[in-house]
Amino acid sequence: MIENEEIAALTSALDPKQHEQPPGKAVKRAATSRTAAESDIGHQGLEETRRRFKASGYDLLAHPAHVIRRAHQRATTCFQEVVREKNLTPTQLAALATIMQHGHISQNRLGRITAMDPSTISIVVRKLLKLGLVVCSSSASDQRLSIIRLTDKGVRYTLPLLAQTAEVGHLVLSPLTAREQRTFMRLLQKVVGTNTSGMGQASGRREDGAVAGKMSRPHRPARSW
Repeated sequence: MIENEEIAALTSALDPKQHEQPPGKAVKRAATSRTAAESDIGHQGLEETRRRFKASGYDLLAHPAHVIRRAHQRATTCFQEVVREKNLTPTQLAALATIMQHGHISQNRLGRITAMDPSTISIVVRKLLKLGLVVCSSSASDQRLSIIRLTDKGVRYTLPLLAQTAEVGHLVLSPLTAREQRTFMRLLQKVVGTNTSGMGQASGRREDGAVAGKMSRPHRPARSW
């Protein structure tokens, strides 16, 4: 005779419901498997991203644009440490010094010499006008041109600052020897496309519309950037 335990075992084997798992456990197992697969794919994607980044040759700390930006930050810091007029910016002082050098100058030309776009030079001039350091008048030969000159207050204000800004220049280049400073400045002038008499001449179009200079085509950068 077949014992009761054997009958129960046979019945269990023939009943498909006995092999079904609770819905919650099945879903949890499927989710766990999917997460593991996605994690593996994500890891492979990260490795591929790293491989492609390395193959690009990009190096932030050696990138010329990054290094020049850091040098600009140093120059700004030196200016703030030396120049005692705390409400004065480097661009405003550049404008004041250039106006003083030329006696009177159009706003368009002032912007080109100081390497400021029309919007920026307009803001700078408005600030100087508000401070009473400059005055503007229309050109006698071309009413479209705004001619700027220093006021007496502007002259008295600017003169002492010239020596201070010269000190800023010395401080910026202080890590270099005299010979290195000359080489550094010569190469910087070459990079930006100007000559050592930059205040007397600026690349771009002159007021008469003629082309004063063109920037040479850049060489392809080294892969080590």
